[in-house]
Amino acid sequence: MRTVINRSGWNATPPQKPFTVRRRTNGIVLHHSGVRKAQPGPAQIKSFEQYHMRVRGWRGIAYNWLVDADGVVYEGRGRGAVGGATRGWNSQTISICYTGWGSGEVPERALDSIAGLISSIQSQYGNRLWVKGHRDLASTSCPGTTLYHWMQSGMELKQDSSPEIDWVALRNYIDALGRKVALKPLSRRRRSRGQAVRLVQRHLNGLGFECGPVDGVYGRMTVDGVKAYQRSVGLKPDGVVGKHTWSRMFL
Repeated sequence: MRTVINRSGWNATPPQKPFTVRRRTNGIVLHHSGVRKAQPGPAQIKSFEQYHMRVRGWRGIAYNWLVDADGVVYEGRGRGAVGGATRGWNSQTISICYTGWGSGEVPERALDSIAGLISSIQSQYGNRLWVKGHRDLASTSCPGTTLYHWMQSGMELKQDSSPEIDWVALRNYIDALGRKVALKPLSRRRRSRGQAVRLVQRHLNGLGFECGPVDGVYGRMTVDGVKAYQRSVGLKPDGVVGKHTWSRMFL
């Protein structure tokens, strides 16, 4: 299975202000970094983040997701946040960035993970999202000639290529936890603990809604983080993760 590294895994810097939560999603935008000799690995992701925050003055790394030349997937701002990579379109799109040079040879491992990531996102939205390159929406060469033509031609993979991220299993896992949460909401009063609590904590911390340590214990900081998230998306800020809050977090 191809590796997926979340924000804590590559030591992402917490945003100074919580990321804005995306209220609608209409499309997926493919980018490249424009770096010709980008090295795969977390150090390159961290470098992008520091440039975006220190030089650009943004809240965090611009992209929702990134894929390196080895096909490793990195959580940028994550699934529910408004990105900063596609000016004029951030509030309604999910951005995916290939961390290398999209006009050169793009490794099959990277193409495989990009295609799998797009397929997984599409499945969450009933396969109704459009997929475009950054150049379709702005005056730019991004995501590079090779990557753009591959996208336009249907994102075909070599015959011997097989998906290495089990996106279906990942989605099923989240949905299975969601069904349990619907029957038994997560709350401090219930002294909730376990994997579902860890997933909520990790997700909200990544969005900038501070829940404290990802320890699987539904404490006061988790309640405060959940309330802040609920307010941002127009839900009743009761600090309880039930069916509706869970669905909004992990749509």
